[in-house]
Amino acid sequence: MYKQTLILFLLSAIQAVNRIDGELPIRLTDEEKTRIHEIYAMGRDTDPPPIPIRNVAEFERMQGVIIRYPFGISLSIIAEISENVTIYCLVSSSQQNSAENIMENGGVNMDNVEFVLGNTDSYWTRDYGPWWVVDGQRNMSIVDFTYNRPRPNDNETPWKISVHLSAPYYATDIIHAGGNYMTDGLGISASSTLVFEENQISNDSLLQIMQDYYGIENYHVIADPNNTYIDHIDCWAKFLSPTKVMVRAVPAGHVQYVEIEETADYFANTMNEWGEPWDIYRVWTPNNQPYTNSLLINEKVLVPITGSNWDDDALAVYQDALPGYEVLGFTGSWESTDALHCRIIGIPDLEMLQIFHNPVNDTTGPGENGYEVEIIVDDLSGAGLIEDSINIFWKTFETSSWSAVPMYDLNIPEEPDTRIGWIPAMVDTGIIQYYFKAADSSGRIENHPLIGYHEFLALPTNVCLQWFLGDLDNSGGIEIIDVLLVADLVLSNTPIGICSGSVADVNQDEMVNAMDIVILANQILYP
Repeated sequence: MYKQTLILFLLSAIQAVNRIDGELPIRLTDEEKTRIHEIYAMGRDTDPPPIPIRNVAEFERMQGVIIRYPFGISLSIIAEISENVTIYCLVSSSQQNSAENIMENGGVNMDNVEFVLGNTDSYWTRDYGPWWVVDGQRNMSIVDFTYNRPRPNDNETPWKISVHLSAPYYATDIIHAGGNYMTDGLGISASSTLVFEENQISNDSLLQIMQDYYGIENYHVIADPNNTYIDHIDCWAKFLSPTKVMVRAVPAGHVQYVEIEETADYFANTMNEWGEPWDIYRVWTPNNQPYTNSLLINEKVLVPITGSNWDDDALAVYQDALPGYEVLGFTGSWESTDALHCRIIGIPDLEMLQIFHNPVNDTTGPGENGYEVEIIVDDLSGAGLIEDSINIFWKTFETSSWSAVPMYDLNIPEEPDTRIGWIPAMVDTGIIQYYFKAADSSGRIENHPLIGYHEFLALPTNVCLQWFLGDLDNSGGIEIIDVLLVADLVLSNTPIGICSGSVADVNQDEMVNAMDIVILANQILYP
């Protein structure tokens, strides 16, 4: 009996040392697998937040990030983040001095460090950290879930952050992990089917909880294409904005090539919040590099790199997808299933100046007042918007100077936060780049996008009116080739040239279909 007690004591001591050293793995240990039942007893279910509810996305304005000491990331990463936002460091009271000394000596900006006292079990703050919503009372609130590991100290982290920041706290008993979740900030989210497998409720019940607690109307739950032990979506995909999603790519000979391509096709055939196809970006990961496991933190993108020949290409994909952002690569103890994103989670600006905008599509023609743009702008601080600060800045691709145009309140009671403006029409077809700026009386000044610009291929005034209806090749007359081009457009829904959609609508019924083919053929047969 004495020996058994001693062995148990030594095992507990070893486990405690491992946890202090941050050595508890991201996966379940063999010992934890015997305690899975404990997860189902860790919930703290509350009523849902008041509606309407908006789940905040990673790419929105953040006031800080949560990490844990002992660290799972390098001091260089911590120092980089501390230049601009607050580091909220989870640490036990006995280790705070050690954490402080190490950060000071590592070049961290200590003016941007706050310690959140309390024990933790591991450093995967992404997986157990808080998820945030803007609730119906316009509060930035935490809506907690149950961490899918039997690690009670980690599971208490969202409550600790709630107390530290005096943020409203809600919770649902669904079992989840932050690495297996991404949201667009507008009611669309995605996870692997792990979320269905780990919860002992029906899929429909889980979807209802996601709607009731997080405001998620469209939850994409997808089979994990990587087929690894962890099944986390951040190992293979990432929402970069409400219109952009990144999916990893591998060579045709890769064991998961078919599954990964099916997943990319899935996103290519689904719509964003505005009912338009996603812009899909592919990042090349031939040796399972963890490039999608990156962190968006305001105007920066921190990307895990491995020293491979494909690091520069991965950084270039991010730069192409997010023009103007500072894209930085960091080495570390990365694995394909555990990298930078897993070990850091953001905290939104609790009084965020929110700006929402559906980017203008390519081949857009001007209206009577120019190219119309619309935004929703809302100050969570409640301090009040500064109306004459709400402007759109635009320029053509060829020019370097930006022109400012005011945005106007439409004074529609049903849409009090909507503003509208017009970019002047162009004489020639070309690329227009633009961004928005707004300020409120709290001192916040915000851009949309946070940095950089949107762009679209703009048509000049009345350019398509210069083409004859049905003359798809713009030859100046109606010929059999035009009938064939309209037929191709009907069958494939693929435009041929910037004006084909409007020019092919021969009967002007705002649809291109078989009737247009018949009318055009009759024009040739019976001129």
